[in-house]
Amino acid sequence: MTYLRRTVLALSAVSLMLAACTSADRPTVQAETVALPTPLRSFDASVAATIGALESAVATVGERLEVPSGAYRPSEPEPLLQVPRAVRRVDLADGDDGYVIIYEAESDNEAVRLADELAGYLGSGFGQTNYVADTQFSVSTLGDTIVFTTWSQRRSDDPGRAEAAFDAIATVGDPVEVAK
Repeated sequence: MTYLRRTVLALSAVSLMLAACTSADRPTVQAETVALPTPLRSFDASVAATIGALESAVATVGERLEVPSGAYRPSEPEPLLQVPRAVRRVDLADGDDGYVIIYEAESDNEAVRLADELAGYLGSGFGQTNYVADTQFSVSTLGDTIVFTTWSQRRSDDPGRAEAAFDAIATVGDPVEVAK
């Protein structure tokens, strides 16, 4: 038997075994999943106004906000997992710098409650483990929206620009203290 014939027979046998393993009679497992919200494609007036305020703030330091090219999801507490959000990014050299998340709460009071929850999480031991030690956090509310961004000198390719953008974003809305 030639080498080519043995190879063809071996591949045929493997193909048959694989076909048997993927039979329609094979039971399937259905996992219960919860759909995570994607960034908002269209914004209501309050989210659009918050984005406008953020764009104005970063423009004062010579930066601009853009729609990120990839997905981004920060470490966040459970109550924020299903909250609609818009994600923007300051146009910085380091692709990990400058993300800004704008959460849309159901009301101004709910925004304050969720912002306090986020600040508490970020100040907790568990929340801290998801960020490098020198990470600075900015959490604020503006109407029914919550603005969240971070900055780390150690991780930034251009610390001066990143810090200026972070400081500009932190001026938007009513700040919520994150106690480390």
